Amino acid sequence: MSLAADRGTAALALVLLVVLSGCTSLSPSPPVVDAALGAPSADASDGDDGAVSAAIGGPESVAMPETRPADNPWGHAPVVVGIDAPADGRDYVSLVESAVAYWRANASAVAYDPAFVVVPNASEPDVTVSVVERIDGCGDYAGADAVGCAPLLDGDEPTAPTGPVSVVVAAGYDDETTQTVLSHEFGHLLGLTHDDADAFPVLSERIQTTRLPEPDAADRETPFRERTVAVHVDLSNVSPGERATYEAEIDHALSYYEGGADGVAPADLSFERVSDPSMADVTVSVSAFGDGDSGVRWRRTGVDADEDEALEWYTGGDLVVDADLGPSLVDWYVGAGLGYLLAADERADLPPPFRDGDLSDDPAWRGLAGEAAANATTDRATATTSYENATTPAGASSENARISTAHPRVES
Repeated sequence: MSLAADRGTAALALVLLVVLSGCTSLSPSPPVVDAALGAPSADASDGDDGAVSAAIGGPESVAMPETRPADNPWGHAPVVVGIDAPADGRDYVSLVESAVAYWRANASAVAYDPAFVVVPNASEPDVTVSVVERIDGCGDYAGADAVGCAPLLDGDEPTAPTGPVSVVVAAGYDDETTQTVLSHEFGHLLGLTHDDADAFPVLSERIQTTRLPEPDAADRETPFRERTVAVHVDLSNVSPGERATYEAEIDHALSYYEGGADGVAPADLSFERVSDPSMADVTVSVSAFGDGDSGVRWRRTGVDADEDEALEWYTGGDLVVDADLGPSLVDWYVGAGLGYLLAADERADLPPPFRDGDLSDDPAWRGLAGEAAANATTDRATATTSYENATTPAGASSENARISTAHPRVES
């Protein structure tokens, strides 16, 4: 059981809403700001279960100070603060010390004496500050937009914490944002809530946030977070007699990319076929376009983590092959579509077989079913306009649609 649940206290989460933040708490504090929907939801409660990242290399160990009795939840002073953060070159120690100094200078009149001492590599800290890639939940709050989480402590609470109290902050924000989030969460350790924001602006339900820039997906060695991409194939619109041919064609395209795609595909890329579409990163389906065009249509989904209008990671995508194509052309079109899903922005970025429309020059892509090269070239020519435009699957918007800065964005 988490500390907050053990003590009957509330876990408070600072959540990102576009460029603003709110914080969750147990009633009678303000209602949770549902960052995903932008609307209030039920109050959060219970403890904090944020994941912990790798330990920092950090400066040399600081000697543990002598303790003395004190009127605070721990019953002693000073309260030792340890740090667990990634070794990414940032000075998290100074940021934590700044948050501690803020409350040392400001809180003595309204809370217990904040006798925090930062000992980065403390073996038995009273408080552990963890910097994590993301916060999946804070108490009952399960939104994806949390940027901080800490329990609400009370100096009058007779039961002392039985283990390190966890303060969790999300990585990826600039120093000013991170320091503000830390100050916000340490305020909750002092028993202060959003109702105290008039006196202490860092406790505001909403704060300005700034993301650090991240490499765009197109500039990464692999644009997916995982090198194994789950693929679901939907052949419900294909006659039973042709499904084996379609399966072979699709496997041909996938195998080409697993083999490196002539040096274009990321190293060690692999595909895993899954039967459950909800488990898939990429869905390949066959459907009649019905609009006079032919070829393949594709759509990417991804995350714009730093709000620069470009996707930093791809989370998946859809490929729809026109049902009116000859089955032996499916591998070529699926291969071309996969090239776009793997970060190609124009034809010149695709692997060599897909950079022009003449399949007759490449026997490997004339079709596993033995379709004549002349027919392949003719069919390819009729699809040039559709494929160059890379239109979205039927029923999907042809506009780039931002879902949110912390959720998948659709790009087509």
